Amino acid sequence: MDLNSDQKELVELFVRQEILIGTLYKHFAKRFPEFKDFWNKMVIEEYQHASWIQRLTERDPTNKFKFLQGELRSNQLASSLKSISNLITGFKKNKDFTIAQAASMALHLEKALWENKVFQCFEGDSDDVRKIMSTLNLEQKVHINKIGKFASQFQRTTLKENDSP
Repeated sequence: MDLNSDQKELVELFVRQEILIGTLYKHFAKRFPEFKDFWNKMVIEEYQHASWIQRLTERDPTNKFKFLQGELRSNQLASSLKSISNLITGFKKNKDFTIAQAASMALHLEKALWENKVFQCFEGDSDDVRKIMSTLNLEQKVHINKIGKFASQFQRTTLKENDSP
């Protein structure tokens, strides 16, 4: 597959973004050991997403794989990476950061990726590429649902605490 240098950079940034999100979730697992199984599962999935994105560039020997850059630019992804890095730094510094805030942050992050259609930039005629893309899109929805369900238990708790006299 022939990607131009801008597209190669974007793919690398996509991979780094998934790894960085996994790193954020790893910090959540350490800070909130009672929920470490949930966060560690999310870490593994984020790293798996990164490997799938990387494999996209290696999977299509027919050169029918295309990267549809559209409006997406490397500076947007670089800005996203910087924001995620700042979230990690802020989280590490703020010892009062709650599990409810962590869950809310993760949900916001996953929804932002979905809204930006991050995994819809790739297309190809190869079955392998279509399968990977379909799986990535499905996994993004699954992450939103998992984290949303996880976060909702804390929203209910927070609301009950705020209702108490």
